[in-house]
Amino acid sequence: MKRILLSVTALLISSAAFSQYWTTQNSGFAAASRGITSMEVFDANTVWAFAYNGVTTTANVQEFTKTSNGGATWTAGSINVGNSALKITNISGVSATTAWVGAFDNTNGLGGIWKTSDGGATWTNQHMLTTAGQSWTNYVHFFDANNGIIGGDPESGEFEIYTTANGGTTWTRVPGANIPDPLTDEYGYNGGYYSVGNNIFFYTGKGRIYKSTDKGLTWTVLATNSIISDFGGATVSGDMAWSDANTGIIVRKTFTGQTPTGLQLHRTTDGGATWSQVTFTGITAANNISDITYVPGTSILVATSSASTSGGSWKSNNGTTWTAIDAVQHLSVKCFNASTCYSGGFNTSATVGGMFKSTQVLATSEAVSKAKQISVYPNPTKGEINIKTEEKIKMISVVDMSGKTVIKTDSGKTDLSSLPKGTYMVKAELSNGTSITEKVIKQ
Repeated sequence: MKRILLSVTALLISSAAFSQYWTTQNSGFAAASRGITSMEVFDANTVWAFAYNGVTTTANVQEFTKTSNGGATWTAGSINVGNSALKITNISGVSATTAWVGAFDNTNGLGGIWKTSDGGATWTNQHMLTTAGQSWTNYVHFFDANNGIIGGDPESGEFEIYTTANGGTTWTRVPGANIPDPLTDEYGYNGGYYSVGNNIFFYTGKGRIYKSTDKGLTWTVLATNSIISDFGGATVSGDMAWSDANTGIIVRKTFTGQTPTGLQLHRTTDGGATWSQVTFTGITAANNISDITYVPGTSILVATSSASTSGGSWKSNNGTTWTAIDAVQHLSVKCFNASTCYSGGFNTSATVGGMFKSTQVLATSEAVSKAKQISVYPNPTKGEINIKTEEKIKMISVVDMSGKTVIKTDSGKTDLSSLPKGTYMVKAELSNGTSITEKVIKQ
């Protein structure tokens, strides 16, 4: 039987008194108390998110909101998939006009993915999963406008995963030989995945993490069930985040009834081959962390909590020392870089609240300071980029999302024209012995 992540119980609280790190934006939903279930930050300006009912959490909501100008305006709309009973798994957008959603039936699974090419005005079905009781759409993700993936539960003994290289016009099932076999009664979770660059990860009800570094074509499985038995159980649940293919973190929470009683963090720097438990300060089990994310390509983490009395947001370098950003209810959180993060909240009307955006560089006492920023522009780029920092540059390295260095130069200008389209990390080694990393998208 399909496992579904436990619903967030939401109690609206005021967002008037929060720190200067976040500024409120208006999510644009016509109904009040719409919370952000999840979001995808494609670049600094392009974000898509979808909603749930913060008052009646069991009510099914098929609504999205998006921005293409960094949150100056958000446009909300309906996700019309032709069946109001289908539950939305997640949303993945690559431009102001183009996005995909996954959806499934809560009784027999199935479902599929739908695409919009007109900013959400209409949604067209591209693929359906067809084996009742086995096929369950868990997520859809697009790495760019052409390359995408659909993730589902085991069907006929293998996880049902499809990839496309033409924007979803055609889909090809990943052969079972390319995916480690599931354990008995092992399933994924709706929206239970994390992607950075060409890497994608999903977790299961048996506590394992499946990992792909080539956009879902081939997979390995990490033995994280020695750390956590279930990523979405009633007594044990968790979350994960990844900076790149090598650096990741697991949040393990335990509960007695509805009361959080334990919190552990486990970190890997070798792609999940080994994990070490983190000794940390600044957050506790009572905070009931609901989401966590890395600033891509860095060791900086942001965590949020939707708890009505102990919620808020925190930042950390490597997960060791956590510093409170605010004590306001936050839902999902994602960052494009150290200066651009978004977090979901609850709106009180169509023109009041619902989203947060960072207003300053995300620095920690252990990480880079604001004076050591790197500026890479234009970003996205079709070729040449300019790189500026406060310190003298010794070396610039451009690294793809598999960890391979593809360009090295000591110039403040670098040409990416010869590289394939995709996401890269630009690492600047400075004369003072420090280094800074910035994410750049090659179009």
